[in-house]
Amino acid sequence: MKKLLIFILLVHISLNYAQAENGEIVSSNDTCINIDLYLSKLAAEKNFSGGLLIVKDGRKIFSKGYGWANKEMKIPFSSNTLASMGSITKAFTASAIMKLVEERKVSVNDNLKKYFPDVPVDKSGITIHQLLTHSSGFSEFLENDGGDYERVETTEYLKRAFEQPLAFNPGEKAIYTNVGMSILAIIVEKVSGMDYEEYLKKALFDPIGVRRISYCYPELQTDTIAHGYNNGTDWGTHQSHFKNAGGGPYWNLKGNGGLEASLNDMYTWVNAISEAKVLSESTLQTMFKRHIVEEGMDGNYYFGYGCNISKSRRNTEMIDNGGSNGIYYARLIRLPEEGVVFYMVTNEKSANTNKVLPNVTQLYFQGKIVQDAFEMQSGFESPISEKIFSIIKANDKVDLEDTLLKAKITVNDDMELYEVGRRFVDNGNADAAFCLFKYFTEKYPELVVGWNELGEVYELKKNNPEAIKCYRTALALRPENPRALNNLKRIGLKN
Repeated sequence: MKKLLIFILLVHISLNYAQAENGEIVSSNDTCINIDLYLSKLAAEKNFSGGLLIVKDGRKIFSKGYGWANKEMKIPFSSNTLASMGSITKAFTASAIMKLVEERKVSVNDNLKKYFPDVPVDKSGITIHQLLTHSSGFSEFLENDGGDYERVETTEYLKRAFEQPLAFNPGEKAIYTNVGMSILAIIVEKVSGMDYEEYLKKALFDPIGVRRISYCYPELQTDTIAHGYNNGTDWGTHQSHFKNAGGGPYWNLKGNGGLEASLNDMYTWVNAISEAKVLSESTLQTMFKRHIVEEGMDGNYYFGYGCNISKSRRNTEMIDNGGSNGIYYARLIRLPEEGVVFYMVTNEKSANTNKVLPNVTQLYFQGKIVQDAFEMQSGFESPISEKIFSIIKANDKVDLEDTLLKAKITVNDDMELYEVGRRFVDNGNADAAFCLFKYFTEKYPELVVGWNELGEVYELKKNNPEAIKCYRTALALRPENPRALNNLKRIGLKN
């Protein structure tokens, strides 16, 4: 009898799960099998590389990697591969702050003056609540931002942030900001007396058994860290770029982006959140509350604490985090009414989460791909970016400033322009990219990134003299800017 029961149990398991290589799981229901077939086909035909995790009612029904973590060494992407989650990092920063709130060491009503006595008057009243909800008035990036790997220590970062004028009055509206999240991470360090990563590990990860979510610097010998690939070209890893910059992570990235995790550790994390093992139920309700509408998103998107909240296509509640550095892409979607969590991370630019995950969710909920995201021109986070993309695509010689004015399109922040320009660069459309980044540098002349991008577009157009002018403008704004220096060196010039 006992043997019969064991046999029945084994049959049941085999009917519900198909074991992939490296101990990965694909539930053997038709939906998961179809998703697996689809992703396998993408890996073979479109160089899709990354991993997908699906959790249903707390149970892992899908966890599998595709493509390569390291092409050169022939290491496949697996459920144990560490890959950058981009701005999903903001959810961990918010969780760290709320853990300190639960410990009564911090209040969301505290203002910056409490933690930084020398903060200027215009920023002294900014609250932790406003930092958490992107309503502080800080811009998305600092002026003259030297990029993710610029060596910016705490004192210098705060100096720049506090000297930079606010984009709007605190609490007036909400516009996405990396700066605000990095300041929150600095507060975590200040209050806890620990490094940001150390606090995450001790307060959030160790108690629930998360093995490794970090910047992974230096590299762990026992782990595989996914290399990023730009349409097949090896971009390297965060760790290699940190090393070239002399260390890291630094504050242009730390706290707001770039943490790395595996599918397996993300499964542990999302379940611990769902089961209120990390933070209390009341704290989670506060974090996932619709606090303030996101500016420029047609009134359909709200900021919680470290997350976006909107409605799915099925009109159910969706708690969303996403992020990218243009190479790695990641998306975490919680659908509490439907009991489903999706986490996807990719390390190949050509087939990223913006294109793949919408198709996966269609397969999951509708059984087929109704609208193929690869055939859509969008994938933009902002409707404004979509509109600008369409305008330039139709006429890459258009006077963009005049056209936007006549169309009553207001650009809310530089990223709405930047991601459009990068799309044209990635597609090899130099004329369209030039139209965008020429306007970008006119609208945001103080941003180093625009001059670097415009310079590279000039190079695409075989106009090195103008490219050199752009790189030297970037260096005038931010001396020792590594990107501008490297570009000039590549051309064969010194700054």
